This record gives sequence, C-alpha cells and structure tokens, in this order.
Amino acid sequence: MAERELSASELYLVALRIIQPARVQDILKAYTEIWGIEVTDSVRTIVATVHEKMRRDGLLVDVRKGTFVLDAKGMGIVARLVNERTLDNARLFLMKTQRKQYHRFAGRH
Repeated sequence: MAERELSASELYLVALRIIQPARVQDILKAYTEIWGIEVTDSVRTIVATVHEKMRRDGLLVDVRKGTFVLDAKGMGIVARLVNERTLDNARLFLMKTQRKQYHRFAGRH
C-alpha cells in the first residue's frame, strides 16, 4: 500500500516531531531540508495558522520562549500520520547533513 502525500499542515506536525524542540523558523527550514519543499508565503501562512491552533488547543508545550515540543496527544496525531521508522530516517538524514556541514566548516579553520 502506497503512502499518501502529506498536506502542508501535516508536514508541520511531522517536522516538529522530527526536530523538536523547535521554533517555527526551524520547522520552515526543515520543509526545505527534509522534503525539498520551497517555503512560499502560503506555506508560511499555513504553518502559522496550524501552530497557533495547536497552541490554543494545548497540543504544544512551550519549553522556552518561542521554542515548542508536541505534547503526548500531539505525538499521537503524528504517529497516525507516519511510522516511527520514517521519523528516525529523517532524523538520521538531518544529522548526516549537519555533520557534513560541520566538517566542511571546521576544515576551513
């Protein structure tokens, strides 16, 4: 069975679950890094709207000013969207990318 394509609002939840704790701008950066999606004004609007609704509904925990994690119910929503292996693979991809960038930067000094 093929996986269905996730909407921009669902991608917000998945990105937050992958990189949490995160700020909204970190999540928007993840759109490009993980999925190669160009962040347009419409994507920014969707993310801001979903983020605000999640805050109002109590599905986000504010760990620092402007930095959030999903609560247990929010994580359950993400678990219904994608499996844990997909999340782990995305985290591994991001760590490898960051490691390459670090070594490239460190090699210049």
